[in-house]
Amino acid sequence: MKAFLAILAIVCTIVAAHAAPPGPAPRYLPNRDAAITYRSSGSDPTVPPSLTIRYFAAGDRLRIEGGPLGYLLVDRAMERIELVMPQPRLVVELPQGGGITDGFILGDQLHFQRTGTDTVLGRACTTYDVTAERARGRVCLTTDGLLLRGEGQGRDGRKASIEATSVTLTTQATGLFSPPDGYRMMAIPK
Repeated sequence: MKAFLAILAIVCTIVAAHAAPPGPAPRYLPNRDAAITYRSSGSDPTVPPSLTIRYFAAGDRLRIEGGPLGYLLVDRAMERIELVMPQPRLVVELPQGGGITDGFILGDQLHFQRTGTDTVLGRACTTYDVTAERARGRVCLTTDGLLLRGEGQGRDGRKASIEATSVTLTTQATGLFSPPDGYRMMAIPK
């Protein structure tokens, strides 16, 4: 599980920051509800072959499906990330700082450098080299904030990449972005 979260953090650090960096920056989260399925790969064998990221724009929340143990719920407004594990019906709140939460919560150190344009799934996107304190990479973003391709490398040398295989722009059910009823809650201390 830890390796999967680390690889996911490398890619997501590049694309899902909380505060806009200084200077002109592209929209790097969708401005509407969406579900995007990605083909993924990385230098760690625990990286799943595909994952789906769902965006709930009105609530500033994400759901990341495809991990070996369950899925992640990201509430950016509350600065909280939870790992939901259907077996054993457990929700684990991940600690802030020094890990995956940085990619979703922090972001004032992101720097974007436009490098060109591309097309993924017939959708035009702009490519950017992105650097952050703990990672660097390249993304291809649409003007409305859809990540169509991303690759990154963390400070530890681990690499990961994702590329959209399907994009669905449809209203997402709010219940998808909250832990299921009846699950035990657990917080991991810092």
